[in-house]
Amino acid sequence: MRRQDRGATNSGHNSFHKNEIIGGRQAVLEALRCGKPQQILLAEGQKGMIINEIMVLARRQEVSLEILSKGNFNNVAGNIDGNQGVAAIVPPFQYFSLTELIDTAKASVKKPFLIMLDHIEDPHNLGAVMRTADAAGISGLIIPNRRAASVNATARKVAAGAAERLPVAMVGNLNQAAETLKKEGFWLYGAEAGADNEYYRADYLLPLVLVIGSEKKGISQLLRQRCDLLISIPMPGTSDGSLNVSVAAALIVYAALSRREGWSP
Repeated sequence: MRRQDRGATNSGHNSFHKNEIIGGRQAVLEALRCGKPQQILLAEGQKGMIINEIMVLARRQEVSLEILSKGNFNNVAGNIDGNQGVAAIVPPFQYFSLTELIDTAKASVKKPFLIMLDHIEDPHNLGAVMRTADAAGISGLIIPNRRAASVNATARKVAAGAAERLPVAMVGNLNQAAETLKKEGFWLYGAEAGADNEYYRADYLLPLVLVIGSEKKGISQLLRQRCDLLISIPMPGTSDGSLNVSVAAALIVYAALSRREGWSP
C-alpha cells in the first residue's frame, strides 16, 4: 500500500540528511523485521539477545552494520533519547492518505476501529498511543499535519516497533476528515473530561473512531460538535484529577476491545 512522505528530516549527520535516524533496540529490531533499513549503527560493547538478533537479521538482509566508538555513535545518534547504543538509518516515515487508511481498515475487519489525535504535541504521547493501538489491533491512527507531533525518531522509539506496523494517516483538516469518516459509516466517540457518558457504558460494537484531544486544550470545539458521543473517564479520587493522554486512550481502547471480544461478563 502506497504511503505519503511528510518530507525529509535532517538528522544532523550530513550523509544521512535525506533519511531519519531511529534509536532503541526494539525499534531497530522491528524496522529490520518490517522493512529494510539502509544502515545499522551500534556503539561498541553492545551485547544481548536483541543485539544478536539485530546482527543476524542485518546480515541476512544484507543491511550494512557498522560498529562505532561511543563518541562517534553519540555524534550521530546521541540526541535520540534512550537509544540504548543502537540506531538505524531509515527512510522518512511514510504516511497513508485518509482514503487509503479507510480502505485498509475496512478490508481488514468488519467493524474497524481508528483513533484520531487532535493536535497531540508530545511525541512521547504519540508513540505511547501507537504502542497501545498496535497491541490492541487498532486499524490505524489519524493525525493532523500541522501544530502536532509527527512520527519522528522520539515517537518511533517510544512506540517500540509499533510505528513500523501501524498505519498512520496525516490529514490537512481534522474536521473535514471527521465528515469523510462519518460518510463512510464510522461513529465518532470523543474522550472529554466531564462528559455525561462514562466510557465503560458506551456501545463499541460499531465502526468506530476514538477522538483524543490535545494535552492542554482537549478536543477542539468544531471537532467536538462532530462527535456522535462524548465519553468520560470517572475521576473519583480528586476533584481536579486528570490522566495522561496515552493512559486515557489505553483505558478506552481496552474497554472497547473487551466489549468487542466478549471479555466482559
